[in-house]
Amino acid sequence: MKQVVYIVNSKSENIEIWNLSDHGSMNLLQKISTNGQIQPINIIKNNNLLYAGIRPDNKIITYSIEKNGYIEKKDESFIPGKPNYISFDKTNKFVFCSSYHSNCVSVSPLNKYGIPKNPIQIVYNIKGCHAARVNDKYNILFVMSLKEDSIYLYDLTNFGILKSTEQKLVKTKEKSGPRHIVFHPNQDFVYTINELNGTIDVWKIEKINNIVNIQNIQNVNILNKNVRSSEIYWSSDIHITSCGRFLYVSDRLFNIISLFHVNKNNTITFIKIYKTVEQPRSFCIDCSNSYLIVAGEKNNTCAIYSISKNTGELKILNIYNTSEGPSWILTYKLN
Repeated sequence: MKQVVYIVNSKSENIEIWNLSDHGSMNLLQKISTNGQIQPINIIKNNNLLYAGIRPDNKIITYSIEKNGYIEKKDESFIPGKPNYISFDKTNKFVFCSSYHSNCVSVSPLNKYGIPKNPIQIVYNIKGCHAARVNDKYNILFVMSLKEDSIYLYDLTNFGILKSTEQKLVKTKEKSGPRHIVFHPNQDFVYTINELNGTIDVWKIEKINNIVNIQNIQNVNILNKNVRSSEIYWSSDIHITSCGRFLYVSDRLFNIISLFHVNKNNTITFIKIYKTVEQPRSFCIDCSNSYLIVAGEKNNTCAIYSISKNTGELKILNIYNTSEGPSWILTYKLN
């Protein structure tokens, strides 16, 4: 399997493209300037397109992905606030961009070339709007409101318009700060990381009388301890393997990756903590569930770990130097 790794460096204002070998080593292939502070990126694999959120001009740059993984700028599009998260609907017809600073999430249709048009809808007054992702099965957009300790829920129509569901939002614990979200790959369960109190929430999706309901079934600390209100956390990212067996989260204050096993009932059990690079704002799991790659935003490094197929445990393989401020990281399987 041929894979590349895209590393976003916000301070250096560039994207680095690295080759990822089958043995877990990496080498730099390309470095492309973004002419602005870059933070979120995401990829539509079927169209070989990469989308990058740029500030302070508040735009999305669309790049084509070539056969060797190199990228080339195609176009740029307006968005209404500083971008914090980019995602797509299951048909890849619409792109959602959330803005923490502008407290909003926007919906932009994609033209036939995959270029975002001007937004057709902007939902404001979502305080601390962070990750926004669609659950493909139920076609519901989950929007994290970090400053309201809430997750807003929106039905997505065929025309790309967001409408509040019957259950307009779900509440997290007070001063928890929900930030990022992942869906179980084949079960009706959702996992969210809370930035401010260092916990993971597990949510169950149920459809009763044709109405979708989201229910919290578990809240677990990333350090495997009881949470105290005076404790300080700076939790950031969360990912689950495509087999649905292992869940990982990161915290930028403690410089750790925590491993959890996903149980048969889809709750999670704490397994182990790994000290990692400084300020692990973003990490990713490769396409084969063989490697976990984490970016150290503070010390400008990238660390790659092997993942045990049986236990999910991590083993450090290599650490590489990056440009300044690596803040987002993704892998991509080449055709």
